[in-house]
Amino acid sequence: MNRIKTLSLPLVSGMLASAALPANAQVTLDLSSRAVYRQFEGQQAMSFAGGSFDINFADGSVVSIGGCNFVKYYPPGFFIGLCTLGTTGFLTSGTVNGATLAFPYLLVTGVNPAQVVAPRRANLVKLSAAPASSLPRPSGGFTDNSASLYYNLNTVGNIREYILTQYDSTRVYNKGQREKFNEQIVPGVYHYSFPRLSNPILPATISATIYPMAEGFAKRNNVEEGFKFTNVNGSKFNKDGFIELSYIRPNSIEWNQLPPAIVFPGVDSLYFSIRVMSDEDNPRSKVVPVDKFSKKQQAIFPSFTNDGDPRVVLASPLVSQFVTPPVFAGGTKGVVEVQLARFFQTGGVTYDFSDRKFQIPVEVVNRYSEYQELIIEKPNSNSEILKDTDGDGYNNLNEWVLDSSAVDAGSIPVAPVAQDVPTLYDFDYLDYFFFFGT
Repeated sequence: MNRIKTLSLPLVSGMLASAALPANAQVTLDLSSRAVYRQFEGQQAMSFAGGSFDINFADGSVVSIGGCNFVKYYPPGFFIGLCTLGTTGFLTSGTVNGATLAFPYLLVTGVNPAQVVAPRRANLVKLSAAPASSLPRPSGGFTDNSASLYYNLNTVGNIREYILTQYDSTRVYNKGQREKFNEQIVPGVYHYSFPRLSNPILPATISATIYPMAEGFAKRNNVEEGFKFTNVNGSKFNKDGFIELSYIRPNSIEWNQLPPAIVFPGVDSLYFSIRVMSDEDNPRSKVVPVDKFSKKQQAIFPSFTNDGDPRVVLASPLVSQFVTPPVFAGGTKGVVEVQLARFFQTGGVTYDFSDRKFQIPVEVVNRYSEYQELIIEKPNSNSEILKDTDGDGYNNLNEWVLDSSAVDAGSIPVAPVAQDVPTLYDFDYLDYFFFFGT
């Protein structure tokens, strides 16, 4: 787990004052350790579903107006509104703010070119030093994602080329590689060297800090530590490996509070959601974060957001409970996900964007016993099933099956109606004309 005793880190209290991302940052280096854990019945530790260690470096930035990127040049005034200024930038390599070489024109309003680090020298980017761990150093493996563009196209004799330097690296840890992840990615200061813009052979060194993060529950040397779901509606797992949620009652999901020593209110956020699974019959199947048709991020709950990541931000990262309303259809299967996301400026140009996701598979069950307890004032025995409690001509079992109230005579069950399903041969004349012509 985290080697906190051996750390030599800047004081967290001193860093919190500078936790906001500066506007128009010229040079940025962010480190992100990410991991996903899932909890199953009877396990001594949460299952490690995968993780990564991501490094992103940028020197230079472009400000442009989204939605004004086109495949060809448009002069000023061609469009009215946001795009009135016309085309001002032309991309010559890489990608910038959604522009590609296929759609190379942008409406740029400002450019900060690279000033410190040279582009297209990924072989010279190295991890030179790191905290005591099994992570190899020195090591490279960086990808060059630098870009260049011309700006401003609407001036006369003053069109200039601008270089934007960007390097990325990702170290992936697969399912079952929790020990390797814990041994290699530890809190501490990581030192990276980059090729200087003025002299690529002369390295420019930038140091970034990774702070301790909560990990999934594990028991080591008879000591329990890490995040764990402690009670999910009584934590009853069914035979398929899902914890049962109630169809008709609010559901309480509880977990052990994250340790205040490694969770920082103000830079850490805790989110709750119920995610879509790739295979509803398999509680170990992966989460599907994006709908394949709409291409938007998706969730079972909350399902009422239109853009961005659908999740509920909790009042504090130290919150240890969330109660869902009874708004889910019976039979719904998904993954409850509690996400700890960090947005921490650890230095003048460095950031820690680490992330942990803790999951548990759930299934919404619509049981008559719960319906009877909640709807009927004085349930006594199984004989209640065939009793017409509200005198509307329908017994309690029929009212439950057809989603009506057993204690309201005005709530009459609506019987299901069969509907015809069109087949390949159900064409009318217009269908024939459309497919085959006259």
